[in-house]
Amino acid sequence: MSPRVVIIGGGPAGAAVALTLARRGLRPLVLEARTGPEPKVGECLPPSVAPLLQKLGLAERLRGGEGVHLPSYGNRSAWGSAQPAERHFLFGPYGAGWHLDRRGFEAMLASAAVEAGASWGYGCRLQDCVWEEGRWRLSLASREEPLEADFVVDATGRPSRLARKLGARRVRYDRLVGIAATLSGGGGPASRDTFTLVEATASGWWYSASLADGRLVVAYMTDSDLVGRALCRPEGWRALLERTELTRARVAEHGAALDGLAERLRLLPADSSRLTHLVGEGGQRWLAVGDAAAAYDPLSSHGIGSALGAGFYAAHAIADTLAGQDDALVAYLSLMDRAYGDYLRLHHDHYLAEQRWPGEPFWQRRHAEDYGLRVL
Repeated sequence: MSPRVVIIGGGPAGAAVALTLARRGLRPLVLEARTGPEPKVGECLPPSVAPLLQKLGLAERLRGGEGVHLPSYGNRSAWGSAQPAERHFLFGPYGAGWHLDRRGFEAMLASAAVEAGASWGYGCRLQDCVWEEGRWRLSLASREEPLEADFVVDATGRPSRLARKLGARRVRYDRLVGIAATLSGGGGPASRDTFTLVEATASGWWYSASLADGRLVVAYMTDSDLVGRALCRPEGWRALLERTELTRARVAEHGAALDGLAERLRLLPADSSRLTHLVGEGGQRWLAVGDAAAAYDPLSSHGIGSALGAGFYAAHAIADTLAGQDDALVAYLSLMDRAYGDYLRLHHDHYLAEQRWPGEPFWQRRHAEDYGLRVL
C-alpha cells in the first residue's frame, strides 16, 4: 500500500515530521539519498529547546546519550568588545544545552520515528515528482515502479531539491560560509571546557566548541566573496587563526592537533536564506520544512532547534490537511513567515552590536539599514 505522506530527506526536520505524523496515526515514508547517517560537524542544541524535546518525546533519549553528546553549560563571546562576556545556562529555567554528535543524534531521531510507525528508506534518490489527478507520482533511482502519495515534504536541507523541482525559488540575504575543521583532542584543560566560544574579527567571526569524544570544532565564518583561495588552504586558515586571541588560545590549551588540515577543512554554506513559497499552490499538497524552507545564520543557534520545531508544526498541518482542515497549511505558512521575519530583525540587531570595524565589508553589509530586507 502506498504511504499517504512521503518525506524527502531524513535529517532533523524530516525525522521530526515523520515522528509526529506517526504519532498522529499516519505511516509516513522517509526517503534518504544517503546510505545511512554520516559524520557531520557538531552543533549546539540550546537549553530553550527543552520544552520541544518533551513534546517530541525525545528528552529522555537525549539524556540517555550522555557520552555521545556533551552537556553545554554556556556561551562565551567577544562581540562588541575584546573582553569576553559569558552567559551561564545553569542560571536559566532549562539548565544545560547539548553539544551534539550529529550522526548519533540523527540516528536517535530515525530510531524514534521508526519505533512510532514511520518507514525509512536509505539510498533512495528522488528523480522526479509529478502531481497527477490529486496525487503525487514519485520516480526513484532505486525503484522501477513510481511511488504514489497524497502529500510530499521537502526536507532536503538548503538545496531544497523537491521545492525547486516544483517551481519554488530560493532567496539569500547574505553570503555567509564557514571554513570548518574538527580537530583531534590532546586532553588539555580546555578539552573539558563545554562553553561555546564566538570571537568577532575584522572580516568575520570564529566559532569553537568541544565534542564528547574530546575533539574540538573550529570554524571561521565570513562571506563567500571574501574567502579567497588561500583561506581554504591549511596555511591560510591557520594564519588567520593565529591572529585571533581567544580562539588561538583555546586551540593551544586544548592540545588540538593542527596537522592534516588539508583533509579536515570543509567549506560549508551558512547564509540566511529561504524559499519564495513554502507550501503548494493550486491544490498541490506539499510543503518545505527545516533548512529546505528557511536557513539561519549559525550565530543564532536556531539551526536544529528550528528544524525540530518546524517539523513538529508541519506534521500537524499535514495531518490536519489530510483530515479535511482547509486552512492548516495557511496557518503553517503564517507561523513560518512570522518566525523568520522576527529572526531577521533580531539578527540585524545582533550584528549592529559589533562596531569595532565599521569600514570592513563584512560588517558594512550587516550594518546596512536594508540588511534582511534586500535579497541577493
